[in-house]
Amino acid sequence: MNVSVESPGPILRRMTITVPAGELDQRIETRILRLAKTAKLPGFRPGKIPRKVVESRFSSQVLQEAVEELIDLSYRDALQEKSIVPVGMPSIEAKKMTRGEDLEYVATVEVFPTIGKLNIRGQKIEKPIFSVEEGDIDRTIETLRIQHTEWEAKEIPSQSGDRLMINYLGTIEGEPFEGGESKDHSVILGQGGLLPEFETELNGQLPGAELSITTKFPADYPAKAVAGKEAFFSVQVKEVAKPRLPDVNEEFIQKFGLSEGTEDAFRSQIRENLAQEADSRVKAQLKGSVFDALLDDNEFELPKVLVEEEINRAVETIRVQTEQQGLPSDRPIDREHYREVAERRVRLALVVREAVRERDIKADDFAVRPRIEKLAQSYDDPKQVIDWYYADAARLSQFEAMVVEELLVEQLLEEAMVVEKEMTLQEFMNPVSPNAVDTEREQDMEAP
Repeated sequence: MNVSVESPGPILRRMTITVPAGELDQRIETRILRLAKTAKLPGFRPGKIPRKVVESRFSSQVLQEAVEELIDLSYRDALQEKSIVPVGMPSIEAKKMTRGEDLEYVATVEVFPTIGKLNIRGQKIEKPIFSVEEGDIDRTIETLRIQHTEWEAKEIPSQSGDRLMINYLGTIEGEPFEGGESKDHSVILGQGGLLPEFETELNGQLPGAELSITTKFPADYPAKAVAGKEAFFSVQVKEVAKPRLPDVNEEFIQKFGLSEGTEDAFRSQIRENLAQEADSRVKAQLKGSVFDALLDDNEFELPKVLVEEEINRAVETIRVQTEQQGLPSDRPIDREHYREVAERRVRLALVVREAVRERDIKADDFAVRPRIEKLAQSYDDPKQVIDWYYADAARLSQFEAMVVEELLVEQLLEEAMVVEKEMTLQEFMNPVSPNAVDTEREQDMEAP
């Protein structure tokens, strides 16, 4: 076998592979003899068909099968001979595939790129530093009280903070539209979950009120079919309920799994939970900062096959989520919308893969088991969780990959210039970004 390699691009390899005619003829002959024993033809007994008849009747089929087998085997041998690690399946172009002549074909395949930057030595990485204060615990308790708000129906006008139960039917140019109708719809006034004009009209309403609301969807409204259009809504207010926050007493505290229903025990548990959650977020932020630093000024060509696979995963996730929401899953999805994120994920995965390989980082049981045991402690039956991971090689492999990533981040942080930044827990856990607020509000907006 003869193999020549060209490099049309940084991550593209074109192999011209020539296989001696004798190997092709041998495989053809083997297939003809096998068919002579098994083929069924009118006028011949099984196994008694003359070789020349078999060759005449099945020549094209036999040639095709022999070529496919020989290409598969010789392609793998060529990769090994030339030390090429492919990304995805090759594109095969047959040049010569005639019996009695050498088999010649061209296999074009993408390979992993060469990555120049695999460390962040000396780069600045900020690490948040804070402690859990009494005020943080107070705010958490208040949040828990709000989450367990008790609602009491009243025959008084609605105002901000009240929960309304409504029916509504919307039309655009006299026609109903998708998402424009709901019954027994619950909404809390003042939370920004409705279009402004719609919410304004709901203030000051009594149970049983019926009203008509005309509003216009923003031009950038997520549902493109109604964006920028004027809609008319018929609304019925079925219930107005006032909020009442529960007292912090033994009954309230025991809702959170504390048999000792004292406020001191409650506050102690909250302090511990806040510290654990904050620690997890710090690790996640450091990991994100490390990966951002790795990708900074680290350009290289991406294998198209990997990017397309990542886009496929994103599209499939959207389809599944759409189905779970009870919406049609066959609506067209703009693949290009996900390309930028997909390219970043692929770029990061390739950098991490190469950095792990260069540093020879492995996740042995000494590194994996303590992490599984720590994770298991947050469950009722830690041993069951540990056994669950070790009972399945695929599950354990996924956890090992996560540990390898953690070990890489730890090594990279040791080489970076980590700068501690003091802040309050509230500043760290609830960073205020105008853009983030706008985006969150847009995502939370309901149909009206």
